[in-house]
Amino acid sequence: MPKMKTKKSVTRRVKITATGKVMAFKSGKRHQNTGKSGAEISSKGKGFVLAKSEWARMKLALPKGK
Repeated sequence: MPKMKTKKSVTRRVKITATGKVMAFKSGKRHQNTGKSGAEISSKGKGFVLAKSEWARMKLALPKGK
């Protein structure tokens, strides 16, 4: 049986916490921030917990739990 490969796109977008929750990060912070307020930019820096219905699919894409 071949090795299970990690979906690299998911490793860049998702993080699994120590308690097993799946966290993602908000988009729209990397560039073109000149028209945005400081509060908007700083709020996009925070991560958020994905819905439980998404957890199983994300954990399958990360077989080693990274």
